[in-house]
Amino acid sequence: MKDLKCLMIKLPNLRIMGLILLTAMHLQASAQEQFFSGLFQNRFFTLSQDSELLCTTSESGYLPIERLNEIIHHYENNNPGLRQAAVAFLTRHTHPDHLDDLKQIKKHCRNQNQDELCILEGYWDDKENALRVLALFYDTKTAIKHSNHYRLPRFEADHLYAFEKGLRKIPPFMRDFIVKAKPIRDLDNVFINAKIPEKTQRLILDAFPDDTESQVWADDTHPLTIIPGVGFINQVVAQVYSGTNRIVFTIKNFDKAKEGQFYKDIGLKYLVDFRIPLIVHELAHVIDNFHFWDGHESLYFFFWYRKLSTDIVYMHMIKDADLALWPSRWFDAFEFLWEVNDGRYNGKINEKLAELLSQYILIPQRLKSESPEAYAWLQKEIFKGIEYSGYENCQNSIVRELNWWEAAVARPLGRRWR
Repeated sequence: MKDLKCLMIKLPNLRIMGLILLTAMHLQASAQEQFFSGLFQNRFFTLSQDSELLCTTSESGYLPIERLNEIIHHYENNNPGLRQAAVAFLTRHTHPDHLDDLKQIKKHCRNQNQDELCILEGYWDDKENALRVLALFYDTKTAIKHSNHYRLPRFEADHLYAFEKGLRKIPPFMRDFIVKAKPIRDLDNVFINAKIPEKTQRLILDAFPDDTESQVWADDTHPLTIIPGVGFINQVVAQVYSGTNRIVFTIKNFDKAKEGQFYKDIGLKYLVDFRIPLIVHELAHVIDNFHFWDGHESLYFFFWYRKLSTDIVYMHMIKDADLALWPSRWFDAFEFLWEVNDGRYNGKINEKLAELLSQYILIPQRLKSESPEAYAWLQKEIFKGIEYSGYENCQNSIVRELNWWEAAVARPLGRRWR
């Protein structure tokens, strides 16, 4: 067997999962299997239906370090070897510079008689970052990593805070089904038998990271993965490839929605961390990708599968729905689209669905008023009765007008391309 196939999971049900470590290095066919129980319960990163997390800055609203230690202890208790397996997965790379760094980090940790948490701390250059990444993985099955492209910018602590808060806006039952990957093992045969054009083959292959084999588990599942990247033509804030549950954030563009920032000529400055709507929007794309996935079909990837946005019945509801207008044109500041219709929507039905899902979570009162039929459909069919309190209920203002100097600086930063 290949040494990069590191983890397997059993799925006795969607809430209690088992995780099997085959071995961290040089996996052999005779490797012994070790079972880990009780993972991925969504017990600590609970659903936030109110507006509390939305009204925060990048430096507030996240779980304190004491709580992270409690989460880690809960899952590692009676699970010897779990930390070793998890850290091996969360630091898995193929780039030689990453491998060199990890070699030095591991050597340092051995000299200090430290365990695998030391390796994760070295990887993130910070203990709290390591604890947060590990806790999020154990509880929500989310893998947050550096890009395999070694020279790209890396996530910092405030990014992890934002990801934590964004994930908590997604109901646990949705988190359960967006961590299942579509199998890609038969991809070569599909290319041959279906006579897929070479250009399309390239698009499909580009939808997966360089270290695909290390990120897809042996039972073909895949944790929700969040990594920094460059995005499409280096302009988009973030992207989710069709059929995957990997979110790529272009850090520079992503951070333009952080509190205190101003961009382009919208005349507003954010007073809260407005990266959360970006995260929720991208998570909505993953929800779209995986809503109907049952984990059994052998060829279920890219454009060959049923999504919410391609379902023959739901498509009509999505097309007929009216999007709400975001207060004060919030989203005009950071979305690179050639056409913008009532928010982050570029005329494509998958973008409209992602926007509807985002508005249901973040500005529900406006959406319910503007599009009652779509709201009722989302409430009953998609969110299973869960409703939210959004930005409308923040006690303090979340944006303010730019002063003359800020406006003069912001305007040359770039108008929307037409």
